[in-house]
This record gives sequence, structure tokens and C-alpha cells, in this order.
Amino acid sequence: MKQIIFFSILLFLFMPSCVHQELSNDVFKDVPIVIDMDSVKSDSLRLSHIRYVPLETSEECLIGHAYKTLIRNDKIYIADFHTAMALFVFDMDGKFLFKISRRGQGPGEYVSFFDFDIQTNGDIYIFDQHRKKILIYSPAGEYLREIYSDFYFSDFCLVNNKMYWSKLIERGKMFANLAVYDMENKKTNFILKDKKFLYDSDISDFNIYDFYFSPDSIIYYSPKFSEIIYSIGENGVRPAIGVKNLKIPSEDIINAWLQVEDLSERSRMIGNSRYFIENAYIYETGKYITFGCMRNPVQDILLYNKHTKLACTVLQYNCFSIIGIDRVKGSTGKEFFGVIDFIPNNGHHKRILASREELKHWKEDDNPVIVFFNPDM
Repeated sequence: MKQIIFFSILLFLFMPSCVHQELSNDVFKDVPIVIDMDSVKSDSLRLSHIRYVPLETSEECLIGHAYKTLIRNDKIYIADFHTAMALFVFDMDGKFLFKISRRGQGPGEYVSFFDFDIQTNGDIYIFDQHRKKILIYSPAGEYLREIYSDFYFSDFCLVNNKMYWSKLIERGKMFANLAVYDMENKKTNFILKDKKFLYDSDISDFNIYDFYFSPDSIIYYSPKFSEIIYSIGENGVRPAIGVKNLKIPSEDIINAWLQVEDLSERSRMIGNSRYFIENAYIYETGKYITFGCMRNPVQDILLYNKHTKLACTVLQYNCFSIIGIDRVKGSTGKEFFGVIDFIPNNGHHKRILASREELKHWKEDDNPVIVFFNPDM
């Protein structure tokens, strides 16, 4: 996915109780997994298996671009936020099941399609940011009800009867970095709200979304410029992964960046600074955790083996050349997956299309292909 310019940055960390407080000298004290970047070695990506699943293509299910993909309850959910403005649902063999395409201003309809998530019972939640509402559909795509928010926010995730919102906006300015909405009590609790750490200026984001979904109710949340990656679950927000020895810019340096009004020049300055920006695309299987450690100008793909407790970096180009993806987009719990829009005149894509029996009928205008794979590191 292309880099997306979005608003806001988050500069402060929060402790397991979700109470804003000063950092201790030992920021990694209560973190279960700690990775020291100074001791991480580079390695070539080795895979135990690769499986390609072409998604069915028809007039009813034409996907312009797969902006977000989730796999839940043995179904593949793909959101096209712009071209089709629809959510497409396929089975695990790529057969089209149904879509939600309800543009409009009436009941069950949305003006904008900005994010989605799947409840544990299979209900589908779609976020219409323009109207500050969440529309809820049944597992078969039938409209049920909707929830209105008092705030604009960028994306959300579901944990039972709670909904977490990221980057809340009020009158054009950042109001809070993270909040949780109790759908039963209809109450909102702001987890991070400190004006001196909230910015409404643009900064380069590697991914528009702040929540990263893996099975078994594992959701990761990673603040920008943060050494800590957090998990969100039934017990709230907890530190999950710590990354040592990152070159993190000071508040003064970030303020200097924000003084540069020309966004192209600001982006160039940040890109040349060689500072760590954020951890993104954090996904987990039974054996591995992977995420992108974005350190200008390098974007390391880290792979952590939960059994050996060792981590290595894999060059992004290495991943692309082997299986054709630019980055991991999710996990089924047993394996990771990516999404490919093949470019037939790309040499790596040509090799994959020519060598895989399941892709022999794929055509340039067809829907994307899901590739499932397991590392063997």
C-alpha cells in the first residue's frame, strides 16, 4: 500500500492501567517481549509453505483496491473504501459470498466508508466518518442498527461490548489519541488526552490504521515514536512488545519539523533524519510475531520467533521477490497472509504467475489474490 499522509502524531506512552503518567527509568520493566535492535541480525526469508487464493471476479464483485482485509469465521472480508465504496465477503477458497454496498443517507446507508471490523458473533460494523456513525449489519449483510459518535475519529476496533477509537478530532484539532466507548453503558473514556502531546499538523504515516488484528482476540496498537507496542483485549490496554535502542526524535526536533509549512520539504527532512517513526503492520501466528519497524530511510521487517525468543530483520525487497507482496496484511492464527494486485509486466510477478497452477487463469483485470504463507526461521 502506498504511504498515506494523515493527521496527528502520538508522542507519549501509557502504562498498563491506561493512566497517563511519567515514564520510569526502566520503560521495559512490565513488557513481556523485549527486542534489542542492536542485537537483531538480518536474514533471508525462508518459508515452509505458500498458498495463493485468487478471489472470484464478476460484475457483482469488482474490487478497485483492497485497502483493508480481515479474515474472521472462515471468511475473507475486503474493504474498497474509494472505487466501489463497498465491503466484499468471500469464503476461504475465494468464492464470492455477498457484499455490503449501501451508499446514501437513509437507514442502513453510509455517505463515506472509512473502516470496518467484525464482532465475535459475526456482526459487521462499518464506520461512516462523514456522519460520525457506526452501521451494524448481520453476518449475512442485513442492516440491523447504528451507533452515533460525538467525535470524528480515524479508525476503530471491537473488543466484546467495547469499541476503541483512535485519533479523535474536535473542531479540526486532535482531542485525544485513544478512547474506549462502552456500547452497553454508552460512555466514552479518554485514555490519552494531553494537549502538549497532541498535534493537528500533518506527518508521514506508513499506515492510516492504528489497530492491527490477529486471531484469538489479539489486537495491537502502536503509538508513533513509541518504544512500546500495546495489546488491546478484555483486560484493556497492556504493554506487549518493547523495542530497545531506537533513535527516537526529541520533542524539540519534532516541533522543528512541524514548523516547516511545505509538506514536501517536511517529508524530505523527516526522511533524511534517520529517526525512528513508528512500528506498523503488527501481526501474530502461533509461532511468530511480525511487524515493520519504520526507521528512515530503512523499513525493517522484523520477525520474532516466540519459541526461540529470537528476532531477525528481513529486507522488504526480499519478501517481495519471493512471494510478491509488499508487506504482511494479516494473520489467520496459523499463517500470515498478504494481498497481491499482480502487475503482469513486473518480472517477479511474471515468475509467480507462470509457476503457480492456481494462477494459470488469472487475468490483469481480475480481483486481487490472497497469498497465505508460513515462515521457517
